[in-house]
Amino acid sequence: MNITLKQIEAFLAVARTLSFSQAASAVHLSQPALSANIHRLEQILGARLFDRDTRTVSLSVVGREFVEVALSITSQVACGLDHMQDVVSGNHGQLTIAVAPSVAAGVLPKVLVRYKAAYPDIHLKIHDVLTTVGIEMVRAGSADIALLPEQPDAPDLEQLLLFKDPLVVLCATDHPLASRRSVDWPDIIPHDLIVRGQHSSVRQLLDTQFLRFGRILQPAFEVNHVGTALGLISAGLGIGVVPASLLSTVNMDGMHCGYFRPESTTYWTLCASTPKARSPSPTVEPFIRLFLAYLESSRDPDR
Repeated sequence: MNITLKQIEAFLAVARTLSFSQAASAVHLSQPALSANIHRLEQILGARLFDRDTRTVSLSVVGREFVEVALSITSQVACGLDHMQDVVSGNHGQLTIAVAPSVAAGVLPKVLVRYKAAYPDIHLKIHDVLTTVGIEMVRAGSADIALLPEQPDAPDLEQLLLFKDPLVVLCATDHPLASRRSVDWPDIIPHDLIVRGQHSSVRQLLDTQFLRFGRILQPAFEVNHVGTALGLISAGLGIGVVPASLLSTVNMDGMHCGYFRPESTTYWTLCASTPKARSPSPTVEPFIRLFLAYLESSRDPDR
């Protein structure tokens, strides 16, 4: 049974007006085209929908029954189109984010508070993963977007720079470095360092800096989770180097934050990455827009 929306619209227009000429005008069809749509609909249903003579048009018994069916169909179509409009505009659906653990514990929660308030019907999934895992999730389609460091050798990814985060040094308050106003890389090399695994992007930056000064990083402790590293640092078992944005969520009791001299500051970059070859989820663009707006507002103390 191949009934079209145009036929249903034509039928409902005639049912409302009981006039083929008025109905034709209402649905922007010529009267012969309207009559053809009604005739085809009657053929499909196998019954007359209207009783008509040269002067009057009235609904047949079948026509009266079909009014409710036609109204239900158009209502469902309208609801479906409204739903799709919400999907296309990013107001409804799902957003799966692969995110670096330091971002998941730092800036992301503040962004998500705003995002949930603005888009309450979006189902969020967060995966705090290492960079290599997050990139593969985006490539495979199991994540809509990755909030991870910039990947220099990834031409298949669209990478939008969100911000550059300076690295800072964390140590116990009674550590020798805690008395320094600022530090340089040679200042931290002699000390025990607590780092995350070799696939961590911050660890890779540390390895590079140590090599610049002719040293190979040999950490005192290598851990998987930021929380573990912070616990070891506060206990005085070593120092750590982390992105500055992480500090806003860290309990600094027992710890001191040291900043590198401007000429020695190393930056950890965060990008929003999506595949170039695949259309992004409609939820991605509003999320990125809100993320950038949050970053902008956080630079303004009056907002």
